[in-house]
Amino acid sequence: MGVRALIGVAFVGLLLFGPMTVQAQVQPVSLEAVAEAVDTGDLAALRRVSADQSLIGQLRSSDPDTLIAFHLALAQAYAEAGLKDEAIKAYQDALTAILQFRGQGDISMAAPMEAVARLSDTPARKAQWLLTAYDLREGVWGRGNQNLKPWLDELNAARVSAGLEPFASRGGEEGPPPPPPPPPVPGQPPSTDGFREVQVWYATHRAPTGDLTPATFYGGQRAELSFGVAEVSVPNNRNPGTIPRPSIWTLEFRPDPEKHMILNSVTPVTDRDAFFQRVSSVVARSQQKEVFVFIHGYNTSFEGAAIRTAQLAVDMNLDGAPILYSWPSRASLLGYQADTRTVADQALLNEVADFLTDVANRTGATRVHLVAHSMGNRVLERALDVIAARTPNQPPMFNEVVFAAADVGVDEFEATWPRILHTGRRFTLYASQRDRALQISQQVNRMQRVGDARNIIVRDGLQTVDTTAASGGLLGHDDFAGSALADFRAVMWLSLAPEKRCVLETAQAAQGQRYWAFGGGCPEQEFVEDTETVRADGGIDKALAKLDADTAKAAIVARAALVRKRERLAAMFGISQSIAGETTSPAAPSPAGAP
Repeated sequence: MGVRALIGVAFVGLLLFGPMTVQAQVQPVSLEAVAEAVDTGDLAALRRVSADQSLIGQLRSSDPDTLIAFHLALAQAYAEAGLKDEAIKAYQDALTAILQFRGQGDISMAAPMEAVARLSDTPARKAQWLLTAYDLREGVWGRGNQNLKPWLDELNAARVSAGLEPFASRGGEEGPPPPPPPPPVPGQPPSTDGFREVQVWYATHRAPTGDLTPATFYGGQRAELSFGVAEVSVPNNRNPGTIPRPSIWTLEFRPDPEKHMILNSVTPVTDRDAFFQRVSSVVARSQQKEVFVFIHGYNTSFEGAAIRTAQLAVDMNLDGAPILYSWPSRASLLGYQADTRTVADQALLNEVADFLTDVANRTGATRVHLVAHSMGNRVLERALDVIAARTPNQPPMFNEVVFAAADVGVDEFEATWPRILHTGRRFTLYASQRDRALQISQQVNRMQRVGDARNIIVRDGLQTVDTTAASGGLLGHDDFAGSALADFRAVMWLSLAPEKRCVLETAQAAQGQRYWAFGGGCPEQEFVEDTETVRADGGIDKALAKLDADTAKAAIVARAALVRKRERLAAMFGISQSIAGETTSPAAPSPAGAP
């Protein structure tokens, strides 16, 4: 980042507009009122929040993202009301909070800076704000990036209006832009040394923002269902289950593809037919011919959802196509009620049901998995309810269906579960006793959440797994993709029944029903290696045959370890061994994973 940006980001607001003023404290405002005010953009309500300095202080100390969202909502409301000075002041407050909590050079500063520029009456001030914002974008995207052109054009128009020289022609400061990289071949990520590039196919009800920045290409407003492909870079030197991102605490201000997961591009696909043609071509070139659809939760941006989908695809070593359905979450802690209303929109749910049906029927995949996280489980369960009503007495459309940290009321689940049971070959619920997010949701909704394992939910046909012991002191809301990843992969790869997954042990609910919990008798690393072996070799029969061949050629010292591994794999899949080197396989396990 240039010197101009380092100076401008930190001080331009104060230099141009002076220090912030302190407003008098009035009647206290609840957090629920804050959420409603931000959701509706009600200026009077937002002003009441702004006047409650105790609440502002509380947000500053415990929830800075919400504080930033509030300042931005207030600024927008002021701008829409024609109150320019007040809007500029609110944007300045937002920038101060971003600088404090996200660090110098965070890309989220650019849009508020540009908003201030457009509100400024003085051409020189407008040009200065735009230059600072442009420097920031250029520092993150890289000099010469072709996506910078709209902001460069706006900057230069402002500079000409202010009597200044256009930025692009200043004394050779800008070199010629590099040629654009060749477009990626679908299904064949470009080869790189320190990272890989993953294509995430997506469908979304989010409206484009008009911002070409990949991270902010889509916002939280509702639009017609659209399709596309996002490219995410994933570092090769990364622990499975992790999503490394730049952090101010490690003095990392710019994303580095060899260290961080980055949403590099978002490319819409013209129509539904073109989308499924491209996805089916990727699946056709794969061996396993598998796809999964990931549906994210509350307080999730399109960027965050795409990155999570890419992480799952890499950590699952997916052989096929990862697909994201991204519903229009407000991506804000204050947007809970708005998100709740969105996931209850029947028209949206009908279209999600149509999309999931097309994934099953039009991708050419032989295994179609569905994974929902947090509030995304409401979308999935309600869409499956629509599909169930359309397909009575028909075979399952999907293979593994995973409910992860389900933010669904027990009452709704009890009503829906019997109807959707026939839509999937097997259903797995990952729940935790540590899930603080679901505990808060229970307080808000006054109803226990399905993913809260403090009162475990066990139902016929549902494989319930308590991940508490795997959390390692973490909050438990993302266990399926992190600390419980080994078990999740065994489900998605091999459709192993829970009693065959030795990292789990049998537990008993208060009503006497059986479920499973982490804490089984086998070493997790051994379980990981065994499942990876079966996956890599293309199935249990091929894995056993390869072990037999390796054992026959191995030295005596190494032979014992191979024999033990063979015994573990045979036990895992219920294969009896009557004669050394020969196997007798019983009937294949049912698709539902029954032993």
